[in-house]
Amino acid sequence: MASRLRRYIEAFGLIKGAEIYGKSKYGRREFRLTIPGFRGTLLLRGKTSDRLTFQKIFVDGEYRFDLGYTPQTILDGGANVGYSSIFFAQRFPQALIIAVEPEATNFRLLCHNTAGYPNIRPVQKALWPRRTHLAIENVAGQPDAFRVTECPTVDACTIPTCTIDDLLREAGAQQLDLLKLDVEGAEKELFEDPGRESWLAKTRAVIMEPHDWFKPGCTEAVEHAIAGRGFRRSQIGENLLLIRESPLRPV
Repeated sequence: MASRLRRYIEAFGLIKGAEIYGKSKYGRREFRLTIPGFRGTLLLRGKTSDRLTFQKIFVDGEYRFDLGYTPQTILDGGANVGYSSIFFAQRFPQALIIAVEPEATNFRLLCHNTAGYPNIRPVQKALWPRRTHLAIENVAGQPDAFRVTECPTVDACTIPTCTIDDLLREAGAQQLDLLKLDVEGAEKELFEDPGRESWLAKTRAVIMEPHDWFKPGCTEAVEHAIAGRGFRRSQIGENLLLIRESPLRPV
């Protein structure tokens, strides 16, 4: 516990760090946090994965990597409650950040948390290789671990999908400077689909967490898709970081 508290103090200062640590660790209901240097208030649900997500992003800095350039278009796939989108928006204020989150309760918090950032565009859909509808298969799971599956019927509980190309086209973006993926195994479908050739050719960097432990073949699908495309690999905690070293190919 002492080492975790120390990390919060190092990140936010003695008084604020201790306050945020105490609220995030012992809070049992939904509550608000203010973070030095960030706009507005953040909602966090006590006794849920929100605490770990908050810690990984704002305390441990899992997205504090160097791309070697300043991104203009960022797609946050699996944006959850918006912490990663806020981190990117604060670091790259000139970038458009498309924050995609399918689950309704997460999306409610995402909209609140990102309201102070006009460069964040929330989208309540699920990233998928094609347009269809999905259902959450583990509705009792933690908020950062919802998994989706294709649903043959459409009802009030199903979620519409969007493709990466759809989002880039709607944003008028010619390239994708950073694709962040934390989509609980859906990366396998995204990278296996032949349609990846279109959006991957426009992508300069990917930061993603593979989920082979419950969906075997995720990393294999990624490795096969990026072969010969000039990406440099590095590992940052649980995340695989891919940065393109060769120029983008004309589409």
